[in-house]
Amino acid sequence: MEAYVLPALCVVLGALGLALAYWELILAEGAHLGPRVVIPLYDWVAGRYDQHIKRFDLTTEADIVGLPLARELADCDAPRVLDVCAGTGRVSRALLRQLAFDGTVVNVDLAARMLRVGRETTLRWSGRVHWLRSPADQLPIPDNVVDCVTCLEALEFVPDARAALAECLRVLKPGGLLVITNRVGWEARFLVGKTFSRPAFRQLLADLPLDVLRVEPWAVDYDLAWARKRIAACE
Repeated sequence: MEAYVLPALCVVLGALGLALAYWELILAEGAHLGPRVVIPLYDWVAGRYDQHIKRFDLTTEADIVGLPLARELADCDAPRVLDVCAGTGRVSRALLRQLAFDGTVVNVDLAARMLRVGRETTLRWSGRVHWLRSPADQLPIPDNVVDCVTCLEALEFVPDARAALAECLRVLKPGGLLVITNRVGWEARFLVGKTFSRPAFRQLLADLPLDVLRVEPWAVDYDLAWARKRIAACE
């Protein structure tokens, strides 16, 4: 009997190991494994990320990203937008297509190949879109200079979400717009310590110097928060 039990146990353990690896590397995209795993993963899939993994559709992206942002920034003259954890530049491509948007977008990410792919797909706007390789919690940008900061579908992949948010607020002008997501789909409960419950997310925003405009369901698995950096009384 033991001659059969041991091989069977090995098969079961092997299957569990493969399932865990599939979950952590594919479904969770390395969220628990840190930048040393997340960055190579994204670089590995960079060439097929947009079409075969995310399957971005230009019309949909205009409706859920470009148009809402352009409307919120309509009163700002030549707004400067910073997209943190930008990947291949989803925000810039959706926003720069909007006739109402006359500003610039700076894309920040640590995955060099993702940035390279993004740069190649935005050549038509070469004077209005820029690319920087940097961690989200150490942005190479001065204080209070950006009109809008976006960080979409990314907080669960940074080592310290609160530190990344603090950096986003540091570079944002008083009165500037912050647009961020929190993962709430069924997978979120398994990303232990990497996502926030809906009440915890709202509390996180409330603890920051922000005036929250709205928090709304977005892109199936996320909540999307729109907020503005609070203007100090003396400003």
